Amino acid sequence: MKTFDNEWIFEAFENQPSFLTKRMFGGLAAYLFGRQMMILVEPTKTGRWQWHGVLICTEYSHQAAIIKEFPQLSPHHVLKKWLYIDSRHEGFEPAMERVAAAIARDDRRFGIHPRPRKDKVKPRSRRGKS
Repeated sequence: MKTFDNEWIFEAFENQPSFLTKRMFGGLAAYLFGRQMMILVEPTKTGRWQWHGVLICTEYSHQAAIIKEFPQLSPHHVLKKWLYIDSRHEGFEPAMERVAAAIARDDRRFGIHPRPRKDKVKPRSRRGKS
């Protein structure tokens, strides 16, 4: 199974019973406290995107406060609802250590609740037709 360059970030969550990861959009999403917190992204083989860094899941209403505390983060140029830091940013490692520590403390500015999965709708039967 593919490993990601920045999986070291998840070390801050390893002792949390609610921590889990899941493959998503060619990246690796981290969930904690029932919320999706971040996605590690790297360039895809298909070339769909060339991002290499971390998408931070948050609501628009929290972005300004997070950016004020973590100025290395900015809205992603495509997925504007989330914040992003490129792994080539000179402050990447210290910023992500601090972000991960805030997430591990259950800072409510971080994370989104995943949408519930919709059950597949069964096609209607054609009653009365013979």
